[in-house]
Amino acid sequence: MSSGSIGNRCVAQEGSPMQNVPDVSPPLRSLILRTVYAICLLGATYNHWFAIYQHGLDWDYGGFPRASTTFWTALAFIDPAAVILLFMRPNAGIALTIAIIVSDVIHNIVIQALYFPPLLRTLATSPRMVEQIAFMAFVLATRPLAWARKTTGSGVRAFSF
Repeated sequence: MSSGSIGNRCVAQEGSPMQNVPDVSPPLRSLILRTVYAICLLGATYNHWFAIYQHGLDWDYGGFPRASTTFWTALAFIDPAAVILLFMRPNAGIALTIAIIVSDVIHNIVIQALYFPPLLRTLATSPRMVEQIAFMAFVLATRPLAWARKTTGSGVRAFSF
């Protein structure tokens, strides 16, 4: 059996496998995605705070440049701020989550390339980098579904922070 379409909604035909799949409303979908983002950010927060607990706020991460170590340490504060925003101001939280993960991946790839060449082999053998890249891809791919939209008086959907 096939699915039909009414307006812009896909409707499962009687007897199709899709008939029993629940319809998830956009607000619920957004909440689920923001919760996944938050769980991942809390894992990163734990890692950053564990490093601070073990080595202190001014740890040089084994001799890396001060700008890099300051960035990594700052994530111990920025990541939980994003978690709070994901639920208090969802769109601001999503924007901050994107900024965090994109800047972190770019920064860490540059560090990998400069200090641990060749880059592709290093990336392939670094589970944390693979996890970060996967999380970045997930956030970027699902951002349109997570982004909360407000309906204006005219019925037009507007993006809002």
